[in-house]
Amino acid sequence: MRRVPLAWCNLVHEPSRLVRCCGGVGFAVVLMFMQYGFRNALLDSSALLIERFNADLVLVSGRGKTVATNESFSRRQLVRAEGVPGVRSVVPLYIESNLSVLRNTSPELQDRWPGRSVRVIGLDPDDEPLLIPELNPVPGRPGWLASALNEPSTALYDRHSMPDRTRPANSLFGPLEPGLETELASRRVRLIDGFDLGIDFNSEGTLIVSRETFANLLRLPYYPGDPLDQIQIGLVRTEPGAPLADVQRQLLGTLADSDVEVLTKGELLEREKDYWRDETPIGFVFGLGVAIGFLVGIVICYQILSSDVADHLAEYATLRAIGYPGRYLNLVVLQEGLLLALGGFLPGLALSAVMYWYLQDVTGLPLRLTAWRAGYVFVLTVAMCSVSAWLALRKAREADPAEVF
Repeated sequence: MRRVPLAWCNLVHEPSRLVRCCGGVGFAVVLMFMQYGFRNALLDSSALLIERFNADLVLVSGRGKTVATNESFSRRQLVRAEGVPGVRSVVPLYIESNLSVLRNTSPELQDRWPGRSVRVIGLDPDDEPLLIPELNPVPGRPGWLASALNEPSTALYDRHSMPDRTRPANSLFGPLEPGLETELASRRVRLIDGFDLGIDFNSEGTLIVSRETFANLLRLPYYPGDPLDQIQIGLVRTEPGAPLADVQRQLLGTLADSDVEVLTKGELLEREKDYWRDETPIGFVFGLGVAIGFLVGIVICYQILSSDVADHLAEYATLRAIGYPGRYLNLVVLQEGLLLALGGFLPGLALSAVMYWYLQDVTGLPLRLTAWRAGYVFVLTVAMCSVSAWLALRKAREADPAEVF
């Protein structure tokens, strides 16, 4: 005898109600997707620059918990590091975010909104310190931007600088384009071309300049002594075949009397993400948002299932009267919860994908919807509806034929 799919029949009995129910669950799914997406955007954006480091090991100041603080240490430590066996080269990287104000390039905004702080990275283009195609030569293309960047007062700009929502074709710094002359820290600078990096929660845009330009624009007016002595990042490249762990251990021993930490790129990435996730209010808020979305979904789904059980209480009582065990009724309610989870997740996933695309275009943040992240929210959705079904089972268990009839 063919079994009747009772859970499915209960849901599709009133199609309009089914749509409303799936919409309610879908709302909770979208809420979780958005909070989880912003949380992941926070972590992913903090790793954008580190992922571009062309290095096996990274030297950073022990005083800073994150690269964004721009804590510095003496370049002399790089000379010491170069003498460690297994080290092929050590390249300095300079970063400034506080003194570097880029003048707004929109003529109509220069008086009302003269400029904004931008992250400036100083480097020697010939060292190829960053994995940026525009700087590094590849077969068939000589990397002309590297030589152009060595000219005084020239800079590369990030094409993904924070967009201006009122002027979609511009960034918040105004229109940025090759050949444009503007001001950085009240000094003339010429933009020669763009590169692709992306913004994070600490910087709205990035410029790359040579070390000499960095010193002339941002260090000489403010730093006594050698303007290039204090660096923010040291990029260590090891000899081919040299055990990375052994080189790291020897570097730690050599630099033990300094305030320099020696980390692999993976360790630095994890430290950066741990800081933004666990030690900043914004990381806590986004994590709390996911939990609130989960709880909201439980409430919505419970109201749906509880109402459905109440509407069919007589039918459940009849099933119990003719001998169906209580576990069968429990299974029916649980199946309804799982069907609602699927029915709410699919439209919620589609809407969230559209919102991710739109918000990434508007804000420039890396809102990435991967299969693993979608699977994580799906597991939360199933758990949410399962908990709601378990709470709604109380009404099904109370279906007493003697009271109903």
